[in-house]
Parts: sequence; C-alpha cells; structure tokens
Amino acid sequence: MAMARRSPPGLVLGGCAVLVVSFLRGLVGKSFLAAGPGTSRTQSTAMRGFKEDFDSWKSTLSTDEKDLLLRQAQGELNKKFRKSDDLEKDISDDKIESFGKIMQKFFDSEKEDYLKDREAKP
Repeated sequence: MAMARRSPPGLVLGGCAVLVVSFLRGLVGKSFLAAGPGTSRTQSTAMRGFKEDFDSWKSTLSTDEKDLLLRQAQGELNKKFRKSDDLEKDISDDKIESFGKIMQKFFDSEKEDYLKDREAKP
C-alpha cells in the first residue's frame, strides 16, 4: 500500500522532468499562449536561471536514476509498463524535494512576471 502512494510523485516528477528537458531543448513548439514581444527579456532571464538550477539538480542524479526517470516517462502510456514493477520505483525523497523547490522557484518567478505584465497593461 505504501508503494502505491509513492508512485504518483515519481510519475509526476518523471513527467515534469521530460517536459522540462524537452522544453529546454526546444522540442516543444511555440504555443498560441506564448508571451508577446514585450516580455521576452524577463522570460529568457527567468528561463536561464531555471536552466542552471535544473542542470545542477540533474547532475546530482545517478545514471540509474536518470534511466529510471526516462523509462517511466517513456512508458507512462504503455499498458504493459504500467503493470510492471518499474512504475512503482522512485528516486530518493531528498531529490524529489529539491526538484520541487526548483519548480516552485520557477513558478514564483513566472507569477511575478505575469503580475508585472498585468499591471503594466492599461
């Protein structure tokens, strides 16, 4: 029962890691919700800070942990994988917590930028 409770954070972490990595590599296309031309400087600064934090966090992962996260992210929609034991595995709690802090810092920065842009508009 305890293993079943721990799997969603691992899945969320794996999914977020894949999305963030693909976003940083430019694999995700421009969204129709992309910011206008006036906010590109602050967003690039925030993204650069996030990239540095994410890269330093990623460097703390062992090769086994990196492989596990990649397998979990790739097998997320695969029925056979979802029934396997690999889905239940998780990386250490301190690494999940440190990743959560990085994501919170990024979201706080995005929130501040959004509020500044909203106040600047007439």
